Amino acid sequence: MPDIPGAREVRVIGDATLILGDCRDVLPSIWKVDATITDPPYGIGIGGHSANDGRSGHGLGAGYYESYDDTLENFRRVVVPSIRDAISISRRGLVFAAGHNAHELPKPEAVGGVYLPSTPMRHCWGFASLSICLLYGKAPNLHLGAKPTILKSTEYVTENNEHPCPKPLGWMLWAIDLASIASETVLDPFMGSGTTGVACAKMGRRFIGIEIEPKYFQIACRRIEQAYAQPDFFVPRPEKAKQEAMF
Repeated sequence: MPDIPGAREVRVIGDATLILGDCRDVLPSIWKVDATITDPPYGIGIGGHSANDGRSGHGLGAGYYESYDDTLENFRRVVVPSIRDAISISRRGLVFAAGHNAHELPKPEAVGGVYLPSTPMRHCWGFASLSICLLYGKAPNLHLGAKPTILKSTEYVTENNEHPCPKPLGWMLWAIDLASIASETVLDPFMGSGTTGVACAKMGRRFIGIEIEPKYFQIACRRIEQAYAQPDFFVPRPEKAKQEAMF
C-alpha cells in the first residue's frame, strides 16, 4: 500500500486507490494521470440554492455537505485551486460545474454537458435543464477519427446513498467513456460517494479518488468494493505491467 503524504487513510480495492484526506495536501504527491473526471462542490449553497425544490432525482439534493460550507468563497478558496492542480497533472479533464460559477475555474478547451429534458429544477431564468461540464485537453483517439458526443440527453436518476449531491451512475459512465480509454488512470479529487470510481471499475479504468470527509469516504469504499464484486465480464481488467508509477 502506497505511503502518500497528506493521507489519513489509503485503501486499495481492485484497481482503485482511495485516499482519505484533503486533496490540496494529496495532489502534490501524484505525478501524472490520464484524466481528471470530477463533480466538485459548485459554490452555490447546496440545500439553499434557487434550483432546489426538494423533489428532483436528477441533481442537487436538499441536504448539506457533512463538513463543508458550499459558499462561493470556499469554492474559490478550495475547489478552484484544486481543479487547477489536478488538471495540471492530467492529459485531459472533465469537470462538472454550475454554469454561473464555471468562469471561476480554469478556462476549458470545450464545454459539454448533460441535457435533462424533463427536469423539475428551476433557476431565475426557468428550468435548469443543462448540467454543464468543462472539457480540458484533447479527446482520446481523436486522431483515429473518433467522434465523441460531448452532450448527453438523459433521464437517469440518482441513487440514495447518504450523499447530498450524488451524480447518477449513467452520467459518470458517459463521462468516463468520453474522457478516457480502457486501462487509463482516472483521478477524482472530490470523490464524494465514489460514483466516478464505480464507473471506472465497471469500465476497466484505474482510479485514484480523494475525499476529505470520512463518512463519504466509507460510502465510496463500500460502493467501489461492491462494483468489483459484481464485475462486467465484457470489460477487460487494466494491464498492470504497463502502468507507470502514479505517486
